[in-house]
Amino acid sequence: MAASAPTPHATGFPAEGRCGYYVEKKKRFCRMVVAAGKRFCGEHAGAAEEENARKRILCPLDPKHTVYEDQLAKHLKKCNSREKPKPDFFIQDINAGLKDETEIPEQLVPVSSLSEEQLENLIKKLRKASEALHDALNDPKNGDSATKHLKQQVCLGDRNY
Repeated sequence: MAASAPTPHATGFPAEGRCGYYVEKKKRFCRMVVAAGKRFCGEHAGAAEEENARKRILCPLDPKHTVYEDQLAKHLKKCNSREKPKPDFFIQDINAGLKDETEIPEQLVPVSSLSEEQLENLIKKLRKASEALHDALNDPKNGDSATKHLKQQVCLGDRNY
């Protein structure tokens, strides 16, 4: 059997049309395609002598890649890492609660230490919450029988017929 021809990497030269930057960690040349007339890809262009006049910076949207500083505005318009538009149904902080009721008491206060007015306000809040949840609490779909039914459905779903 004849020995196979050595690969370009084995001889110490990058493959034709590929980046000439040697990645020490991987013990091979970078495999990215280079532009016509260039020795290095965009990521390793800083290693090229003729490119030293232009400064490359990290992309502000994704620091995993770099971009020429003078082309940053153009890059930000087409970068795939840009922030995606939010769907119509997205509402920022929808589950964060009410802004005026975000105060959390630093310590628990016993009910016996509340004034009469504070106690009346607390009772009003509890009644209001009770009325709002009354239908949901009394709905048979939300009780123990519903939980039992769901467990049965899960068990039946696990069977292979």
